[in-house]
Amino acid sequence: MYLYLLPVSNQTRNNSKYLTIIFYKMSTIIVTTPDELRAIVSEAVSGILPKQTSQPQIDTISLNDTLELLHEHGYTTSRAKMYKLTSTGTIPCKTYGKKLVFSRKEVLTWAENQTKPKHDSSEVSLTLARSARRKK
Repeated sequence: MYLYLLPVSNQTRNNSKYLTIIFYKMSTIIVTTPDELRAIVSEAVSGILPKQTSQPQIDTISLNDTLELLHEHGYTTSRAKMYKLTSTGTIPCKTYGKKLVFSRKEVLTWAENQTKPKHDSSEVSLTLARSARRKK
């Protein structure tokens, strides 16, 4: 591929008044302006490169944001309970100065691990076995 810039009338190169002539495989000639060439190249490059997703979320969140996050995911917890969980080291957290800071991923993983299936067959059978022993 060969690229030639030819001036249009007496305009300067700084004003981008050049025609761009592209010889592709010496069989096709494309005549375009620099702005059109930028648009063509931008369209071609955007088709090849993966789409940029939105900004990644920051992983560290405050106590209030943690309470909102847990509530959004169905794990409603009070502020007092959160303080108790942090003081006992039950919930993963860090301190920044005197403020509690939580990791979004760690909190959601912790909350998921705290849940139990509604009907755990092993727990039901264990409860029945204990009940049977008491009746004897």
